[in-house]
Parts: sequence; C-alpha cells; structure tokens
Amino acid sequence: MLVEPERTTYDLHFRALGFPVRVHPWFWLGAVLLGANTLNEGIEFLAVWIAVVFVSILVHELGHAVAFRRFGADASVILYAFGGLAVPTNIVAGRGRRILVSLAGPFAGFLLAGLVYGTNAATEWGQSGDFGMPNGLLVWFLYKQLLWVNIVWGVFNLLPVFPLDGGQVSRELCGMKWGTRGKRVSLKISFGTALAVVAYALFCTIDARTGAGLLRDLPWWVPRGSIFTAILFGLLAYESYQLLQYRDWADDHWADDRTALDR
Repeated sequence: MLVEPERTTYDLHFRALGFPVRVHPWFWLGAVLLGANTLNEGIEFLAVWIAVVFVSILVHELGHAVAFRRFGADASVILYAFGGLAVPTNIVAGRGRRILVSLAGPFAGFLLAGLVYGTNAATEWGQSGDFGMPNGLLVWFLYKQLLWVNIVWGVFNLLPVFPLDGGQVSRELCGMKWGTRGKRVSLKISFGTALAVVAYALFCTIDARTGAGLLRDLPWWVPRGSIFTAILFGLLAYESYQLLQYRDWADDHWADDRTALDR
C-alpha cells in the first residue's frame, strides 16, 4: 500500500512549494467513488467534493514533504487511488524525526481546517444563512466538507493501524520500548485496532439503516463509520495479519532480520 504506482501518460504533473507533484488517474476515480452520493444534489456538488479531496490530500502530503525537507531529505508527492504518498529521496535517521514526519501530514490537515474555520468565523463566508444567495448552498457544502475531510480523515489517519500515519508512529514507539520485538507488537496493535474499527463501522451502518438511534448521544465530533470504513479497515487488518505472519516466519528462519531502521 506504500508502493509508488506506475507512471502513466495520463498523469498530471505540477510543482507545489517546490516539490514535484504527480496525480495518478486513479486518484480522480477514487474521489468520484467516495463522493458518488453527492450526485443526488447535482454534478456541481460532486465537482466541489473532488476539489476538496484534492486540496486536502495534497496539503496532507505536503505536510510530510515539508517535514522530510526539514530533516535533510527532499521529497516528491504522489496522489493516487484513495490517498497519497510523499516519497523521500533518502531515509530520515532517528525515530523521533520519523515520528514528526508521520505526524506532519495529519497536522497539516488540522491546520487547514483551522484556517477554514477561522476565516469563516471572521467573515461568515460559509454560513448556512446565505442559502438565499446564488450558490449559497454550494458554498456551505464546500465549508462543511473542508472541515469534515481534514478533521475526520485526520483522526482516522492517526489510529495505530499500519500503514496509516498513526501506524508508523506506533511502530517507532514500539521499537523504542521493545527493540526488535517492537515491529511485531505494533502489527498486533494494528490488527486489533483495525478489527475494532470494522466492528464500530458495521454497528454505525446497522444503526443508521434500522433507525435505532443508538448513537444519537455521541458527541457530534465523534466520526461515524460506514460500509466503506468497514471495507477499508478490513483490508488494513488483513494486511497487518499478513505482515505479522511474515515477521513470525522471518524470526524462525533468520538469526537477525533487522534492517538499518530497526537497529
């Protein structure tokens, strides 16, 4: 899931903050699939959704890229499928630095959400009271989605599930505490957390479809799961399980399978 996708003749290329950016055609398809329900409101809402996803994921990956640059490694940004990737030119040494690089992505998104919220508080550009104005509802939709994507996706991305940013942080922290056993411990945490998210997402979906309202007392800021969430984290749980099996196999067949990062 962290492998750079193949180049195609349909890739979009540009530079942002001095970093080369490549947008794979699958990125656009992924954004459309994630926002397909917005077509019920009109094609213009889908267009706004795609723009929100594009800007939000670009900002997230640029956060990683800026952190890489801060620690002496240049980087390129790739947007593809349902996310993106910041590819450094060389490995960043030091667990603390790698943790900061991992956290830089979601916190760049939180910063964007803060700017969106702050400018709206100052100017009310996205207030629902503007529904009577031309495109007022569309602007309100843009405001809400910018907040939702950058906050909710950022929170999910911080869960200790590999290969999400939270999973990368978990791996480094476990390595600090348990040394060579840390990678296996982090994969177990990843597997268990992913399964818990799958169960929560399925519960949210059943609750919404039956109208039971069991989650109505949860604070508004607690993300609700969906079928897509269950599928995504189900795949992540399977990947963690596969990696855990490989670690067990490697430990049984090699005296020291550590890489330079593990040491």
